[in-house]
Amino acid sequence: MSSTNKKRNRMVCLRLLIAGLILLVGGSIGLMRSSTSLAESGSILLSTDKQVIKKGDAFTVVCRVSAATGILEADFFVDFNTAVLQFVEGGQKASKEVGGVHIQSLDNTSSPTRRTFSLQFIAKEEGEATVFIRDGAHVMDGDGNPLSLSTGRLALEVNQTGEGEAPPNETPGAPPEKPAPTPQTNTKLSNNYKIDSLITNAEKMIPDFDPAIGTYEAEVPADVSTFFIDCIPASKKATVKIKGNRNLAFGTNKVVLTVTAESGKKKKYVFMVTRRQESALSSPGVASGAAADTGEPLDKDGNNSYSIIVYVVLGLLAVFAIAMIVLVKRLRRELEYYYEKEELEEKRETKDDRGSGEGDHERSEIRGEDGEFRYRY
Repeated sequence: MSSTNKKRNRMVCLRLLIAGLILLVGGSIGLMRSSTSLAESGSILLSTDKQVIKKGDAFTVVCRVSAATGILEADFFVDFNTAVLQFVEGGQKASKEVGGVHIQSLDNTSSPTRRTFSLQFIAKEEGEATVFIRDGAHVMDGDGNPLSLSTGRLALEVNQTGEGEAPPNETPGAPPEKPAPTPQTNTKLSNNYKIDSLITNAEKMIPDFDPAIGTYEAEVPADVSTFFIDCIPASKKATVKIKGNRNLAFGTNKVVLTVTAESGKKKKYVFMVTRRQESALSSPGVASGAAADTGEPLDKDGNNSYSIIVYVVLGLLAVFAIAMIVLVKRLRRELEYYYEKEELEEKRETKDDRGSGEGDHERSEIRGEDGEFRYRY
């Protein structure tokens, strides 16, 4: 094999080695990013304080976005039956679109584990309506990776009474129905006024809800005028009444939640709700959207363990990349040394060839004056 072919083969090997190094490092980083982004998940859930609504009444639907790894950005649509429901307002982060509401919470500097958006509707016509999240919702976690999402649907009914059962005499011309006689029993009425769960749209509430605690302090953004409470009593026969949660004034408002048992026994919960002043919207570190974002701090332990794994992988990739770079430089120096050696050998061979050619010239013998023979070329 000639020296030219040897050089060519070595250059091809060096280029293949460099290309392999680039592909290996890039592929490893891409695989790590894809595996971390697809491993996490979040949810978008919808809720309201009642699912049977009287025609003409206003009501609130709370849209809650949750993820254990935090929520940096959210962009999605809430669709509903426009023939039955009418969207009123949802703040600066919610805008009315054809067939639904577009919610955008972008350019945030924090990544809480929960963001909440309050949407105000009016039940304009009788009928059934479904509120749901349109396909294609886009939510980014605290590291900027897209989350896989599970979404919920909310079924509502609008009628003339706001009651769960249809009123009597729906059929025209039918005689009035007599109510069935109430059986006389000695059943004791329930005194159960306990609460199974309670959820609000407050950004923070102190302390966390406990059925044994009666007074709380809560805070909502300046663009939220309703303190939403989703309360589920332990007994189906208990009733819930909320007073003072609408048209909140700036500053401190008193909201009273009363749970009445079947027997008439009552339990009251007082919420001192602070609605921030409008100037708070321009304060650093406070999100300026009106569809209120409420947050909880990230799980520090889980976040730290996740970060340690990422740093270890990146460190190993960095060490491997440095080792490959050193190897490439060493091979390059060896190739340069080899090329110099090849050039010297070629020059030496050329010089030897010239010397052997001169030896082929004819020569003749002559005798000198001293009688010795000499050669002349």
